[in-house]
Amino acid sequence: MAQAHVIDALRDKRSELAGMVNRLEQELVDHRASLTHLDATMRLFDPDSRPEDVRPRQQRARNVWFHPGECLRLIYDVLRDAAEPLTTRELAERIMDAKAIAAIDDRGRILIERTILGSLNRAKETIERSETAGVVKWQVS
Repeated sequence: MAQAHVIDALRDKRSELAGMVNRLEQELVDHRASLTHLDATMRLFDPDSRPEDVRPRQQRARNVWFHPGECLRLIYDVLRDAAEPLTTRELAERIMDAKAIAAIDDRGRILIERTILGSLNRAKETIERSETAGVVKWQVS
């Protein structure tokens, strides 16, 4: 026979997940109703409009370390003060120090480095990438 505490824990988890699903389904119903009202309003102002042709915008998940645009601002601050080009790791360490982000483990540090690398790659016009002996370094153009 199964252990009673295991069954209780599984029931609790199932109850929690079922509650989340119910809440998300209700949110979906609410958002669909809002879309219907918005489409009707668009047609009211422009009877020839085709709201269904408007492409959905991708929702980006926000990270817990930086507010929108903050990562790139910190990158610029660090690179401007640097005497020489910096590697992504050096950049991440300096930004983590500036933000007082404690690197609990290697995975967290790697995720922060990836976030910084994404911002660096989006700023190709203003931040210069140089590679020497397989080591990539960054500096403000």
